[in-house]
Amino acid sequence: MAKNISMDQHKRKDLNLRLGNLILAIFLATVPTAITYGTLSIHGLNICRNLNSKVNNSYKIKEKCYEASWDTTKSYIILIGFFITLPTWMWFYLSMKKKESNNR
Repeated sequence: MAKNISMDQHKRKDLNLRLGNLILAIFLATVPTAITYGTLSIHGLNICRNLNSKVNNSYKIKEKCYEASWDTTKSYIILIGFFITLPTWMWFYLSMKKKESNNR
């Protein structure tokens, strides 16, 4: 019975460690996610400016290109955040897990 209590406490502690590290990773990943989002936005706008200089100077093309560029960049924000947060979270979690096992 004592082993079950210990196992339950260990599982609860592990869950708390995972959730705490996930929250920390999400918080710390906001800056690199914002930088990546901004970089992709600037890249899209540069493509539109380059396209605009190569075709007839049509305001409609420039407007549609900017709109498509922003829509494309916005559609990737969740994916960008996920791929930045996941390795950060795993690194924190594994580091804390290793530290915990070394203390035992």
